[in-house]
Amino acid sequence: MDVTDLMDKVDMTDVPEAYQPVVSLIGLDSFLKLCKYAMGDELYFPMQESILRNTRNRLVIGEYNGYNLPELSRRYNLTRKQIMKIVKSPNPP
Repeated sequence: MDVTDLMDKVDMTDVPEAYQPVVSLIGLDSFLKLCKYAMGDELYFPMQESILRNTRNRLVIGEYNGYNLPELSRRYNLTRKQIMKIVKSPNPP
């Protein structure tokens, strides 16, 4: 029996208890893909807030036209100073 055949027969009871919440979140197929990707190494996942911050900053930079500072400030619930800091950032996301 090859790996593909075995993967089709994996059951939730085959997954160690510590990883079952992850399987519940992403599904068994995605979990098995992560296992293959990680190959036994531990993975670090960033906090959701840092990903969302990068997304927000990218959107702010893309929408900024030099005249819409008050609008962006309201839309993203940031001060004008924060918007300018994002726009002038030397390393945009």
